Amino acid sequence: MSFQSLHFLLFLCVVFALNRHFLQRLDARKNVLLAASYYFYMCWDWRYAGLLLLMSAVNFVAGRGIEDSPTPRGRKRWLAFALAVSLSVLACFKYLNFFIDSAARLAASFGFEADLPVLQLLLPVGISFFTFQSLSYTLDIFRGRERATASFRDFALFVAFFPTVLSGPITRARQFLPQLEQPLPDSRERAEEGLVLILRGFVKKMAFADVLAVQLVNPAFASPADYSPLFLLVAVYAFTFQLYMDLSGYTDIARGVAKLLGFELPANFDRPYQALSVSNFWQRWHTSMSGFFRDYLYFGVGGSKHGNVYVNLYITFIAIGCWHGAGWNFVLYGVIHGSCVCFDRWRRGRREARGLPAEPQGAAARLVAMLLTFQIVALSRILFRAPDLDSAAAYVAAMLQPLAAGAAPFTAVGLATLLVAVLLHYLPPRLFEHAARGYLRAPVVLQGGALAGLALVLLAFSSGGASFIYFQF
Repeated sequence: MSFQSLHFLLFLCVVFALNRHFLQRLDARKNVLLAASYYFYMCWDWRYAGLLLLMSAVNFVAGRGIEDSPTPRGRKRWLAFALAVSLSVLACFKYLNFFIDSAARLAASFGFEADLPVLQLLLPVGISFFTFQSLSYTLDIFRGRERATASFRDFALFVAFFPTVLSGPITRARQFLPQLEQPLPDSRERAEEGLVLILRGFVKKMAFADVLAVQLVNPAFASPADYSPLFLLVAVYAFTFQLYMDLSGYTDIARGVAKLLGFELPANFDRPYQALSVSNFWQRWHTSMSGFFRDYLYFGVGGSKHGNVYVNLYITFIAIGCWHGAGWNFVLYGVIHGSCVCFDRWRRGRREARGLPAEPQGAAARLVAMLLTFQIVALSRILFRAPDLDSAAAYVAAMLQPLAAGAAPFTAVGLATLLVAVLLHYLPPRLFEHAARGYLRAPVVLQGGALAGLALVLLAFSSGGASFIYFQF
């Protein structure tokens, strides 16, 4: 069930109406939302609803076991059980074929022919998100930061909540479960904010991400040898903004739908391309995911207090790369970002030891730092967009050809869309806030007219309702 489909619009209207109807009947409201969430997920592939239920059951039982265990050893056994089952399922569906293919290539490099079977497993949509969301609950109980819930229904709804189950934001139990136990006050303002977020999300997805993909990104990455280095470079920048508009658009829609239903979800982005370093970029980009790796992996392996901090950073960023996909291109993506973050940490330490500010001072220095960071992030995204390492290498090789080589089929629509995307990203956020308040203060007739006009514009720019990029993760 795509967010851009009529099916989803009708589904959301029904769920919204039932949620409003049962607002004062808490159990009925939870039952409706749980049933709606499983229906939503089953519309993608009904066979994997059992997998969603399994992850919920395993981590619910493990959470109860950890809390009830009288000894540290018992608590560790329950945690090991949850980690083993959850990560084994994730590895089987997401990484098994990658391991098989890598083993076959390694054997071939030594002169052995290995005809290893490749399993035909369809990757369950959103598996990384609901696996990490359920595991965060178990890990927080083990660390004493969360109490185990007595309601399996509440926990199952937390894991399967339909706005977040496919692409996050990865929500912590302490952020969501209290809203089930004590619902937030009914608020017209929250619902209006939700509607504005939904509209913003659809604009990001359909008017920017999809247009950039069709006009610039897809042609360049489909056949890089046919295009000029300038076109390929612009396509890399276009993909950088496509990815941001796509994922932040999904987050806006997810948060907006949650607000319509009376829930608050965490924000996921903070103008990431305004970052002054790669470290700062990861403090602004997909913060629910990067926060998960920071809290549960980086700190888990020692952080900056135990072991070698640089080794711990490399472990964390290689894991972030692998989380995004099963391929050596994603491993290298993690290595590049890990190297940059390690360098940032080393540089800050040197500057602080000399009594200098950790971050660049002055407008010119900050601008240079921001542009350099953007270049690193954008160029590393070639590894993210290319299907494998060989394709990424071919793209880079094509970029290094003479400038006159290849075609440069720029379109006015593609370039204008990229330019507007850049301007919107760097304009002050208060401009959007003023526009949103102006829309909400307008008469209902004008609001309806604006909605109708926006729908027509989006339909005109629509390229067929392409799936959100992060669904594959």
